[in-house]
Amino acid sequence: MKLSRQEIGNALTRFPGWGWENEALVKTFSFSTYMEGVQFAVRVAEEAERLDHHPDMLISYRTVTLTCTTHDAGGVTERDVALIERIERLL
Repeated sequence: MKLSRQEIGNALTRFPGWGWENEALVKTFSFSTYMEGVQFAVRVAEEAERLDHHPDMLISYRTVTLTCTTHDAGGVTERDVALIERIERLL
């Protein structure tokens, strides 16, 4: 079930740097090298597979932008919040 704006706002207070854009949770991560970003993206992909919930990922040199949304719900759900919680633990 899609979360309300208030529920999304409450969730975002727990995850600094994450924003809400176009019905998705979004954050850009910066790394010292291109390969550090790629390795981070691989770890995110492994967590996403475990949760069977996959973010969009954009790797651009030393940055990785993650976009998390539940397409079939038309926005952010608890699945997205659970995923970003796991992503934050990877850092």
